[in-house]
Amino acid sequence: MSILWGSGVLESGSSPVDSGGSGDVELGGMYEEERRFAMIEMIVDSIRVSMMNYQRVVILKEEMTDRYLPIWIGSAEADAIAVKLQGVAISRPLTHDLLNSIVDALGATVNSIIVSDLKNDTFFAKIVLNVGQRHSVSEVREYIDTRVEDGVEREYKMISLLWGVNDYQLEVIREWQESGRRFVRALEQKYNFVAELSCDGEELVWSIGELEIDSRPSDAIALAVRVEAPIYVEEVVLDKAGIVLDKETGKPVSEEKGEGKTAGKKVSEEEIKGMSAFRDFFDTLDLDDFDKRKS
Repeated sequence: MSILWGSGVLESGSSPVDSGGSGDVELGGMYEEERRFAMIEMIVDSIRVSMMNYQRVVILKEEMTDRYLPIWIGSAEADAIAVKLQGVAISRPLTHDLLNSIVDALGATVNSIIVSDLKNDTFFAKIVLNVGQRHSVSEVREYIDTRVEDGVEREYKMISLLWGVNDYQLEVIREWQESGRRFVRALEQKYNFVAELSCDGEELVWSIGELEIDSRPSDAIALAVRVEAPIYVEEVVLDKAGIVLDKETGKPVSEEKGEGKTAGKKVSEEEIKGMSAFRDFFDTLDLDDFDKRKS
């Protein structure tokens, strides 16, 4: 089982705690806590049709356990995933084949995709692209932005940069040093992406190494199966919507009987009601059905 912290795999003896920075400014913003959560690698188990409403459901499975994550998806996206998994030859490229070709033509690669959040019964995902330091940026300026939030004045480290013909304002969410280079991970809220920037300590030439782009899980998974990129799910998402099946009955294990990571996790009544559709869907399946790997 692989566990990710932030943008890299957590290895023995390493720490997810960020390093670097002057220490004079407290990093804040919407991603302040996000990087502290572990991400679990999962695989596409199968694609199913719910007999309750005939919607498509992609089933993700944790590789080393019997924990599953069902995600409702559209029929077109379900077909796009199934076509690739089954090795079906098509005469013309589908939308996700086109997206893959564009990413490749621009010199980028898909590092991974992350099912990152679950709000109001809606899943959110991110596509992590590696652009290999190929894109230099100009007119980089660092500054401090002061904002009042909840009656408290907070300071945020910002980076203003010109990339192509656009001017971007990014909020710094992480800084570190590596092999003589300075790395900065920053959020662009207007265009909704996260960029990993780096610069040479002497020449101060900035370049972009990684981009994290918001996506629907269905589109992200359809792209991931085409490039064989790993699929990760935030632990907090699995806590809310993950299903552990009993090996004897094939039914979801209740919170009280759960073991391992899901044991002892308390979920609010509102979340339980919101996830009831997923649990109802799993109640129509049995463990033997999963072993057949139909799609």
